[in-house]
Formats: sequence, C-alpha cells, structure tokens
Amino acid sequence: MISLGARFVKSAIRLFTFKYRRKQASVSRNVRIKYRPYKCPEDLNYTEEYYNGVKVQILSPENPSRNKIILHFHGGGGAIGMDGLFYHRVAEKYARISNTKVYSIDYRAGKEVVQPSFLDECFLAYKGLLDSGLKGEDIVAVGDSMGANLMLGVFLKARDEGLDMPKAAVSVCAYANCTASGESYRKNCHKDPMYALPFYMSADKYADRLRRLPAYIGDCDPRDPYISPAFAEYKGFPKMLVVVGDCEVDESDSDMIYLRAVEAGVEVEYKKYKGMFHDFLYAVPFLKESKQAWRDIEKFIAEA
Repeated sequence: MISLGARFVKSAIRLFTFKYRRKQASVSRNVRIKYRPYKCPEDLNYTEEYYNGVKVQILSPENPSRNKIILHFHGGGGAIGMDGLFYHRVAEKYARISNTKVYSIDYRAGKEVVQPSFLDECFLAYKGLLDSGLKGEDIVAVGDSMGANLMLGVFLKARDEGLDMPKAAVSVCAYANCTASGESYRKNCHKDPMYALPFYMSADKYADRLRRLPAYIGDCDPRDPYISPAFAEYKGFPKMLVVVGDCEVDESDSDMIYLRAVEAGVEVEYKKYKGMFHDFLYAVPFLKESKQAWRDIEKFIAEA
C-alpha cells in the first residue's frame, strides 16, 4: 500500500500532465520554466567555479565534512538547467543530509543541443575537478533521470581513459535506455502519472510512442553505452545505489543498470519504491515514500 498523500499527489500530477501525455510529449521539454536568480539560504554558502571552462555551482554547509564532496549531475531531459531553481533545492537537500559540499555541474542545457555536448561538458568538469587536486576517493556522485545517464556516461569514459573513479555513485530514476525497449515501457504504460498513456489509449497501438528517441541523440546509435548506459559493461565501477519507482515507464532502465552492475561484480544496492513515479523524492520530498528514499540515500552516502 502506498500512502494517502502519494495517491493524492499522483492524481494531481496525472491531471497536470494530461495535455502532454495524450501527445506523448516530454514534460521536461514542454513545461515553461520561470528562471529567477538563485537566493542561497542562510545556512549554506554559494560559489561558482569553472573547470575546463564548464561552470560548477558549489553549495557548502558552514562546517562541511572534509573527507568527501558530492558531485551532482542534474536531470531535466537536457532542456532544464540549474537556473530553473528546482535542482538548486535538490543540491541544498544533498548538502544538508550529508553535511558535505555539493558541486553541481551546470552544463548548458537546451532543446537544440545534440550528442555529445552534455557528456563532453560533464566529462570536462569531472576531469577538471581531478586536475584541481581532488581524488576519485573524495567524490560521491549523484544523478537523476538524464543526469544519471550523464553521470554513468562520464564514469564509463573516465574508466576507459584510465582516470580516477569516484568512491561511490547514486543513480536516481535513471533515463538510461534511449531505445525504450525495456519491459516497463509496456508494463507501466498506463501507470506512470508523468509519462504514461491516458487510460483510453490502447497499449497495443500507442505503447511504442512512449519515450520516443530524444532529439539529443541526433544521428547516433541509441544503443551506444555512452548514450544509453543501460547497455554498458560496469567492470571497474565504484559502489552504487540504484533508486527507482516501480510505476515509472523507464523502471526497467534501472533494472538493467542493476543487473549489469551485478554481472560485473560491482557492489550495488537496489531500492525500488512501490507505486512511486519518476523523480518522486526530488519533486515531492514531503511524501512518506520520499522521506524513506532520502533516508536510504543519506545512509548510503554516510557509509561510502
């Protein structure tokens, strides 16, 4: 049983997203975002730095832990940047639950951007952090949705090029299979309040239109592991936590990440939350289920 609050929130989201879902349109690429200057809360400090030309926003508690940092890869389907404020709130949450500096890579999001722009910027920022004196063992990485895709892609590239790997990584509601070929795209095609088909639309007729190939791919092969890390081989990866809701249309993306990590001998935890939707813990942190997910992440980071 999911909480009463979760049931109410899912119904509200379903109503809000209906106009997008009936066209199988991406919510993140179609909702209008109001961009406002960021006002840092009094209990945190905010700075900006550039690593290999890529802007990184840094949030720091007053007396941060010295033994690690959080490296934050934000999601948003490649269309929403840090200036939408949503991901500033997420970064604040990570800073508070870990008492650790949070470095958010502010890659240049945009609907017109194509592969490999996002991945290249994030990789340059990661390499720049290492060049600045940070070691892989100092870094716990977190990423959600498209950000989880980029996080995994960066570490695949880092491994392949012989760079330090992070100490640990947290994948939240990953969008990691751009072929939309997993079983959840059909299993959850009427359940997901953010991306599912309206109930009156037949799964047999319309399920293949869910999560169409993002424009970001361009002419690239959607099975390329740098584009779809669900198809990657994870040998040499750090300890991982994989978080997902079991009614997401892309639930199976996380299933694939977990299974491939296990096959590669990676130490990996898998947390799947019943009845939960895409990015539930980020979007609605006050839900009972979201609070549990944040406690699970806090524990994982503390033990990393």
